[in-house]
Amino acid sequence: MKRIRLPLLLTLIPVMTTCGGNSGSPTSPDPDDGLRDPPPATLRTVDDVSLTIRVLQVKSATGGGGDAVLVADSAGASPWHALLDAGDGSAAAYLAQAGIDTLDLMVLTHAHHDHYAGMPGVFAGVHVRRFAYNGQVRSAVTYDDVLELAWAQADTVLVPDEPWTVSLPGGGQVVVMPPLNTWTGVDTDDGEELNEGSLAIRVEQGEFSFLTTGDGEAESNAHYRTSYPAWVDADAFKVGHHGSTDATDASWLDAVTPEVAIVSANGVSHPHGATLSWLSARTDDLYCTPEHGVVSLLVDAGGSYAVRTAQDPRIPCGPGTQAR
Repeated sequence: MKRIRLPLLLTLIPVMTTCGGNSGSPTSPDPDDGLRDPPPATLRTVDDVSLTIRVLQVKSATGGGGDAVLVADSAGASPWHALLDAGDGSAAAYLAQAGIDTLDLMVLTHAHHDHYAGMPGVFAGVHVRRFAYNGQVRSAVTYDDVLELAWAQADTVLVPDEPWTVSLPGGGQVVVMPPLNTWTGVDTDDGEELNEGSLAIRVEQGEFSFLTTGDGEAESNAHYRTSYPAWVDADAFKVGHHGSTDATDASWLDAVTPEVAIVSANGVSHPHGATLSWLSARTDDLYCTPEHGVVSLLVDAGGSYAVRTAQDPRIPCGPGTQAR
């Protein structure tokens, strides 16, 4: 891992945890109301939740709709927080509402606006201890502005060129996997080339694992599948590129083997219907932010987990209204 700046020695500052308890299980649907059976993970209860992973609802109309994933570990003396991407202003607003004023880690998976647009707002209200990104060279003004903020305000800025592991207070870990670097050194605005440079992040707690791969497409997936096969095999998976068909195929799902699949999308250009069909054939635990709002994974120390959604989990996922 290439270190760009050395970390400062800091005293840990207590912040509010975002870990929550359990809510009631959904009732069975009426066969005529268009609802599906309650997804299995929503019927579980988990005691002593120590890790919460929330896929936030990002409503940006640009790109596929953006990503923002908040990880909170409440097992230590001070809660530990990470933000993986910050698609629009909703991420900063969510942190403020939760009373979070420090992020132990913020990751930008790749240099697309619908993944970094909310970062200036985050930097304006939150202290960031470590900022990691893929090192993409790009002269887009808004992207350069985010990197300038990171250099000026984060205690440490990192570009992983080998797997980087961060230990969590509850005994788990976050693993940041280095990207396919074919185009990261090229000043490009090409959407596919930017997508293929996405970082992958795995979060582990006990026997539980969560994976996100940004907007990685076929080449990026092949890179992670062959380089880190054990780390891409995950219980819960935030589906790549907002449910686009260029990021999901049979070989990739064979490698990930998700029990839970979560799609973060705008409900307009994404997700794609074919991807939803692929996922529905693999798991009954399929969630989409346009229908379900914030999707939360609640995990205990041993890795038992449940899913909670802001909106009725019985609502079936549907393709974007303008999706191809």
